[in-house]
Amino acid sequence: MITEVEIRRGRENGQYVLLVDDRQFHLLRRAVSVFSYQEESAVARALVTGAEDVTLAEPLQLDVSYDDVVPGPVELTFAQLHAVYGILTSLPTVNWVEEEFVERVGDFRETILRMALLLRSGLLRSGLPV
Repeated sequence: MITEVEIRRGRENGQYVLLVDDRQFHLLRRAVSVFSYQEESAVARALVTGAEDVTLAEPLQLDVSYDDVVPGPVELTFAQLHAVYGILTSLPTVNWVEEEFVERVGDFRETILRMALLLRSGLLRSGLPV
């Protein structure tokens, strides 16, 4: 069960480090990957992520095979954190029946939304500025 996400200041000013467990890391990775493949419209991607050019490939190791991924803390800019949050909150609204959603994303809509809530509460608890 997903219980908490701690967020700390990153190496550089304006960076956030998400301290996530392996399951949370893979959930974020799958959600972003599914969104990237299913959403072909650049306008819709920008609407959800808040920017046209935000990239999440490096921090979530999207270009790495599953067997070679090293789960752990995820360092993001605020724009990238916003993009992940936007993806987590919008992905459950895709018009797939529940079985198809679970097959594609690997988890239930409620779990994806819970992860979004954990990011939000983690950021609020961190007290870090935007």
